[in-house]
Amino acid sequence: MKRFIIKLFFILYRSLFSMRVRLIIKKTFKFFYYKYRFLKLKIYLIFSEDSVNLILGAALTNQKGWFSTNEDWLDISKAEHWNKLFNSKKRVKRVLAEHVFEHLTINEMRNSLRLIFANMINGGSLRIAVPDGNNPNSDYRKHCGINGIGADASDHKQFLTYELLSREIEAIGFDHTLIEGYLKNKELVSKSFNDNLGKVIRSRRNSFNLSKKGWDFYDSNTSLIIDCFKNTNN
Repeated sequence: MKRFIIKLFFILYRSLFSMRVRLIIKKTFKFFYYKYRFLKLKIYLIFSEDSVNLILGAALTNQKGWFSTNEDWLDISKAEHWNKLFNSKKRVKRVLAEHVFEHLTINEMRNSLRLIFANMINGGSLRIAVPDGNNPNSDYRKHCGINGIGADASDHKQFLTYELLSREIEAIGFDHTLIEGYLKNKELVSKSFNDNLGKVIRSRRNSFNLSKKGWDFYDSNTSLIIDCFKNTNN
């Protein structure tokens, strides 16, 4: 019944409003929704001493027990954005960055990794999922690579491989574990993992991603996934 009501709502919504009006409504909604998210996190940090779990570049996604953030108010490569929230205090416990770093330059990514590390408590974690630069599938590479033709891929600035990303992670001070993705020799690593460190949608763990969905080719919604840890000595 609930699904039917939702479907009916969208049918009526599309029939009542033109594409231009729908875009204005969506943009207005996102503006206020993102402002609400910022205030929700800021108020929590003021009145609670607990550390927080963050989804970076969340768009409209969310997960229970996590604060969704948006580039509007947390550009992860800018220290002033982190300072506005955390005042140079280590308050971050878990971080999920699903398909975020490929939209940054290499220097922006390095700045982001440093700032995540600096604001993270000892024993904290960062789960990274990005398009897999070692994936041998030509369709995957065409859609997900630099200036890719896939959805939201036209501004991809990097096509990150495990070898490159692991070096950058280690240089910051993180320990790491490869969860899913191809190595340089095209060997596929695919380990089981839970959602405690953040739920990744674009993963082989989600079996529907292995069918011809999304961009209509096998493997289309899979990722290079690395779990990073800030050990207790940092």
